[in-house]
Amino acid sequence: MIRMNRSRSVSLGFAGLIVLGLTGCAGSSGGKAASRGPKVWRPSTRGASGPALAVVAGRRITMHDVDSVLATAPVGMRESYRTDPELLKVLVDRIVQQEAIYLAAMKAGAENDSAYQADVEAQRRQLLLKHYYQKVSLSIPAVSDSAVRQYYEAHTSELSMPGRVRVRHIQVSTQAKAREVSKALRSTSWDPVCARYSTDKVTAKRGGVIGFATSDTELVPGIGKAPAIVAAAFRLKEGETSEPLKSERGWHIIRVDEKTEAGPRPFEQVKQQIRETLVGEQNEHFQTSWVDSLKRAYGVTVFEDSIGVAMKGVSSPAELFAKAQATLSPEERINLFREITTQYPEDKSAVQAAFMIGFTYAEELKNYPAARAAFGEFIKKHPKSDLVASAKWMLENMEHSAPPPGVGVADTLFLVPGGPGGMNTKP
Repeated sequence: MIRMNRSRSVSLGFAGLIVLGLTGCAGSSGGKAASRGPKVWRPSTRGASGPALAVVAGRRITMHDVDSVLATAPVGMRESYRTDPELLKVLVDRIVQQEAIYLAAMKAGAENDSAYQADVEAQRRQLLLKHYYQKVSLSIPAVSDSAVRQYYEAHTSELSMPGRVRVRHIQVSTQAKAREVSKALRSTSWDPVCARYSTDKVTAKRGGVIGFATSDTELVPGIGKAPAIVAAAFRLKEGETSEPLKSERGWHIIRVDEKTEAGPRPFEQVKQQIRETLVGEQNEHFQTSWVDSLKRAYGVTVFEDSIGVAMKGVSSPAELFAKAQATLSPEERINLFREITTQYPEDKSAVQAAFMIGFTYAEELKNYPAARAAFGEFIKKHPKSDLVASAKWMLENMEHSAPPPGVGVADTLFLVPGGPGGMNTKP
């Protein structure tokens, strides 16, 4: 039997305090790094020293209990609770609440509850898998600096960055106005001309700066799709201005301030990204190989056919027969009738299904050889059935005469015991 630890930790850990409403009481961590204190919560002991902060059923609650709870909290939160009497009082109250709830649960025999034990077992199993894999994965070698460099050199094109240019523009409504702007720029500096002429009120007062265009897209910030402007921007040198260019927003004169050609990213800029990629690939390869070895060691076999059957679900003979009746395709109907005879050979419906296989071949598909084989098999397996006479008649007359009364399609499809036709046959 799985039992609670009788040392009775006064807390369920810091997560437990959150459940009981501690969230929001503590201060922030102040941006400090991860705690240097213990990372695993440990229960206090009965002989813990220090003044009693509270007593529950004779159990002394001391600062040791408080420290045990705060062990997994962020550094800033631990400091807040240790230096603020009001926060410490709140924390002690939460510890007392949990101890009281624990005692009540034990008195009520909650540890014997099957749902509780199932949850404990499920958690135990998951923690075992997690810690075992973590232990096994320690054997994975670290990714070397040389492997990172080798990857960089082999994937330079993939790690390249597009060219980009920082663009300014003066936007006007007509080509004639754009030419006037070009003329003005020959004798006046850019910013005054931009402020005077540009109809782009957002950028006119700040030199027409619209941002960066890149070589891998035709989009220009503040303008939209403008392939002519992108192409012109990459033809210009830094500080040069263009001829009038047209976009959906009007006419533009552009100037390039900065220009970076397309090329590989510097190694230092991407080495951490490469390392993370290699670590991920290595871990995935290790896990796949490791799990495959376990499957071989423990003789694992997966039955894919059974999975397909399981997904379909299990249908009763009556459900399969009803499905066959509703199916328009004769071939599919025959398959369903065969499924009944295969899965439920001792059921009464298997007799009707076997007869209907031959009948469907004869009346709907006109496949008389298949019908003769099906009727012959039916008579051999069910010689005492009331339907044997109909099967024999079909064998003699199906190619040139109508079936006898009561053996028509409309009647024969309702041969299920208790069905609309009301015909019950002997097997």
